[in-house]
Amino acid sequence: MATISIRSIPNTIDRHAIIVTVIALLAAVTNAFRTTIPLMGIIVGLTLMVVVVGLPHGGLDHRAGRAVCEPLFGSWWPLPFLLGYLVVGGIVICGWVTVPFITTALFFVLSAFHFSDTESGPKWRAILFGGLSIWLPLLARPNETALLLGWITPTNIEASGALFAVRPALFGIAGIALAVWAFEVSLALKRRDPVVLIDSLRIAVFAGMFMAVPVLIGFAVSFCGWHSLRELGRLAKNADPLRPEVGLKRVLVAAAPLSVLSALMAAFGAWFVFEDRPVGPVVVQTVFLGLSAVAVPHILLHALASRLGLNPFTVDTREVANAI
Repeated sequence: MATISIRSIPNTIDRHAIIVTVIALLAAVTNAFRTTIPLMGIIVGLTLMVVVVGLPHGGLDHRAGRAVCEPLFGSWWPLPFLLGYLVVGGIVICGWVTVPFITTALFFVLSAFHFSDTESGPKWRAILFGGLSIWLPLLARPNETALLLGWITPTNIEASGALFAVRPALFGIAGIALAVWAFEVSLALKRRDPVVLIDSLRIAVFAGMFMAVPVLIGFAVSFCGWHSLRELGRLAKNADPLRPEVGLKRVLVAAAPLSVLSALMAAFGAWFVFEDRPVGPVVVQTVFLGLSAVAVPHILLHALASRLGLNPFTVDTREVANAI
């Protein structure tokens, strides 16, 4: 029987995919040895990762907004872009306050749809595994997830009953995901496809991590270590197809103003609602409410830009070639 040579794995196999798989595995193994990290340490680490990695991957929204709005509004494009962005973000925050259960459900569905951008295959398959970081913690760690949801929502909802009610659906999703994963692995073994096998390994390790480690750690690894870095890589290629490393610098420089502004606004929000509440819940609430307030307009904006075939960066490849 032929063996899979490591040399047969193309460079596009993503060393990134292998690295993030190892990180997720280490997180799960470390937790298995009962090595505990203080909650505030987890919260601080998550916050730093979101600021350094998570925000920049959405920091080009003003460029995407310009690509969408400038053809319609000319030099006035910042006005409709900012107005639309702030209105959608405000609706999200109001939703968390007034109808937290509905907002939570809609945000989870929209997030799974967005995370599917970093998965391959048909859209239903991408959503199934892209949403792994959402539905699996809800199923495997319901008490912890309910506690975090109580921290996040301004009205401090009691989520335990709702999570118990949706458990049959979550088990159904888990069964479908397991069947699809097993079929893909068997097919990849038969075809000796290292690309699919490594991706299947990543999915399996992620699943184990989501079940074994605290929810915030799993979220940090999947959102920052996988989704955000993946999107940054895609943006870098769009910014400079011939020199992605140069493109990444362009992306980070362009994303810096909006990223810094978002971080400062989140810090002000945390200070504003701090009062006499414990630091941990306030920081978690600020991070997730802030992310949701920018994530929803971010998702809608980039979906529209993608449908229109617009790129936040317009690069003349001939100019780039001459500059090399």
